[in-house]
Amino acid sequence: MKQRFILIALLINLLLFGCATTPHSNVPTYPNGQDVYIEENTKINVGKAYWADIVGFQKTDAKFLIIEVSITNIGKKPFTINPPVFTAVNDQGYEYELSRSTTGFGETSFFDNLLARNQKRLSPLVPISGYIVFDVPKGNYTLIVSQGEQGTRGQLIRKNDLAKFKLTPVDK
Repeated sequence: MKQRFILIALLINLLLFGCATTPHSNVPTYPNGQDVYIEENTKINVGKAYWADIVGFQKTDAKFLIIEVSITNIGKKPFTINPPVFTAVNDQGYEYELSRSTTGFGETSFFDNLLARNQKRLSPLVPISGYIVFDVPKGNYTLIVSQGEQGTRGQLIRKNDLAKFKLTPVDK
């Protein structure tokens, strides 16, 4: 009888909460280009999204999803942030992490700009901007911005989701 109760409780839990292994939440979805307040003193803007198949002067077989991003401290004092974690999710629910290589796209990466600052310090009203890159199949995507936390080996761990952006990428 006890085993049956545990099994029923487990099934109800799966039905109510799913069996996702990544932190999902009911945060609203915004169009790209809109300013979104993700924490008390932090505003993010996910700008243009476009497909590119040229790295430097070399044409590739792959299509890269490139997204312009900026984060601004809207408070009155500088503060240190953990960089956010960005995840691209396609219409079928497949999740993709950032591409490891962001060189050769002719612009400065968001993380290079962030790390070039004084130990990830955000000054008031001075945006940090750049681009992020995903090596993904061409299609429709939603960008999820999550809190990042430093893991034990220095990697960023995805925590609570802060905002979602429905991307409308164009060919470049």
